[in-house]
Amino acid sequence: MPDTLAFVVPWYGPAIPGGAEAECRATARALRARGLAVEILTTCARDHGSPWIDHHPDGVTEEDGFVVRRFKVRPRDPDRYARLQWRLELGGALTSFEEEDFVRESIHSNDLYAYLAAERHRYWYAFIPYCFGTTWEGALIAPERSVLIPCLHEEPFAALKWTRRVLRAVRAACFHVPAERDLAESLAGPDAERFHLVGEGVDPPPPGDPQGFRARHRIFEPFLLYVGRKAPEKNTPLLVEYFARYKLTHPASRLKLVLIGPGGVRIPGRLSADVLDLGFVPPQEKADAYAGALALCQPSLLESFSLVMMEAWLAGTPALVHGRCRVTRDHCLASDGGLYFDDYFEFVEAVEALAGDAALRERMAAAGRAYVRANYTWDRVTDNYLAVFRRLGAGLG
Repeated sequence: MPDTLAFVVPWYGPAIPGGAEAECRATARALRARGLAVEILTTCARDHGSPWIDHHPDGVTEEDGFVVRRFKVRPRDPDRYARLQWRLELGGALTSFEEEDFVRESIHSNDLYAYLAAERHRYWYAFIPYCFGTTWEGALIAPERSVLIPCLHEEPFAALKWTRRVLRAVRAACFHVPAERDLAESLAGPDAERFHLVGEGVDPPPPGDPQGFRARHRIFEPFLLYVGRKAPEKNTPLLVEYFARYKLTHPASRLKLVLIGPGGVRIPGRLSADVLDLGFVPPQEKADAYAGALALCQPSLLESFSLVMMEAWLAGTPALVHGRCRVTRDHCLASDGGLYFDDYFEFVEAVEALAGDAALRERMAAAGRAYVRANYTWDRVTDNYLAVFRRLGAGLG
């Protein structure tokens, strides 16, 4: 009887925001469609943004056609974790003992770990993402049966010794883009036998209605679009700052900024008529915004793939990204589907070029669309995963 592939993720559910969580659900569906038996192993916590305590009952449910097994969260000291996380995010170093504390106070489940150990003979485990206790500790329980989908990017958590330990221990690690694999090799050393480039599948957005979007929100001017979590780690405040400076130095410009996604960012009062924060919107509304935008602006430095760039290209919109994020910059260079900036003055040059040249926007959007279709369809990405499993000798389906 074939083994089962179990995705091990800190929390699970259709309404949970976050790139890794969405990727877990979509990849599980794609592999199930190719005949693999797939389950979800997770904790009883609700999501990343809620307290990491038991929200769901433990036990087995069926959700979206998957068997989902939830396990109780291990008691933790959230204040200790928050203090150490704050230190890390400010660029501070942790001692070896503090790092152990930080990992110990992440999200864990002793019942989950006991299940992983007891059932290792009938599962292969896929851990996603790398930066939580369920992966840092869980992937070491049966490393010979474990595959890591790290969603790795340059952030303080990547440099922890626990991250290097997991990268070196698992049977295989699967990466979205070459820059992500290169980062893993810089941390754990090159390993062509275990480090595989598989990509990430992209579901095309529904056809957009730009006129309907503009009419609903009374936006009749060109606009830049940001889609994602509005948070400092996503560089959203920098985007708002650059846009504010642009409007100050270009008073005749009619350009607007539209923000979509959870979270919040401070918007100066003088920009109240120029910045529209829509919060979380349904997929069709997002597709309509993509179709109507001058460009998608993705300022984040912390990306392992950037699904919103792919969606924007498929919707016919070019990209504008931060040049210090190698992942998004490499996408633009490989596709010729967007521009990048390293500072405010380059941001202005890029915005002016895009605003003033409709043919340039169309060429970039078409090039980006071709790039996504050539590299990141679900058929191609699923083939890559299946090739990895065959190489490992995993008896999955």
